[in-house]
Amino acid sequence: MTTQVEGLGPSKALGKRLDKARFNPVSVLLLSPSIVLLATLFAFPIAYAIYLGFTNLQLIGPHSIHYQFTGLQNVWTLLADKEFIRSLWLTLIFVVASGAVGATLLGMMMAIAMQECLPVVRLVVNGLAIVAWTLPPSTIAIIWYAAATHNGIVPMILGHPDYDLLYDKALLVVSIANSWSLAGLATIMFAAALRNIPRDIDEAAMLENASPRQRLMYLTIPLLKPTIETSALLMMLLTFGNFTLIYLMTAGGPGNDTNILPVYSYLQGFSFHKLGYAALLGNVIVILSGLLGGTFVLLTKRR
Repeated sequence: MTTQVEGLGPSKALGKRLDKARFNPVSVLLLSPSIVLLATLFAFPIAYAIYLGFTNLQLIGPHSIHYQFTGLQNVWTLLADKEFIRSLWLTLIFVVASGAVGATLLGMMMAIAMQECLPVVRLVVNGLAIVAWTLPPSTIAIIWYAAATHNGIVPMILGHPDYDLLYDKALLVVSIANSWSLAGLATIMFAAALRNIPRDIDEAAMLENASPRQRLMYLTIPLLKPTIETSALLMMLLTFGNFTLIYLMTAGGPGNDTNILPVYSYLQGFSFHKLGYAALLGNVIVILSGLLGGTFVLLTKRR
């Protein structure tokens, strides 16, 4: 049976839907420059790095030019490398503690505290937070290195000017420095989320004699849950690749106490000249970053 559409004659009512997504071959031609660019700058370097992870390439030495494919030899070395396992554990602590927890919590606290501040105070604090976030990692490393070593501000506040906090608690200091540098971005995110919370919800709670603590715990924080999840994942992604801060402050020391994966990969490649093994460590970093990035994309799509 056919249906009559005015002015068009018989139409195939059960035919192909016109609003259904269709593939247009011309789009491939239009997207070809982007495809070539992505393949050249992204896909090919990653594929080449994966290949190098299965070779005996060296920075200097007999295998610096004439290197060979060695199969899974680097993989077996990786699985038996106790320092790699320790580095993986330190990376997890650093990323979660300073990124997901530290920066997110500090940014949320600052955004909530500034809600009741004078506009001038809020403007100044926001400006300082943005400045801290936009500072180069080298500048942040110098600031915190000077503050945490002998005669620094932190030892003086603790009452022990000669105490080298960076040497004694290296992972704690670099984690605090990383949280401090990322807190500005988290503050901006939470400030925007707080502005989107309807004011009448808080006013209704006040009419019900809810205390400030109750309004914070049972209204504000639950409504900020999507922002908390997004901020935690984003801070973890930014922290995971923060090589410069740790390398300039501690170079992975003392005693490998801050030897996270990016630093460990760099040391294996450029200090011990094992470029093939360093490339394999880099592949591990890419996989972990990809998992975090994929989680972040899925979370934002769900929102």
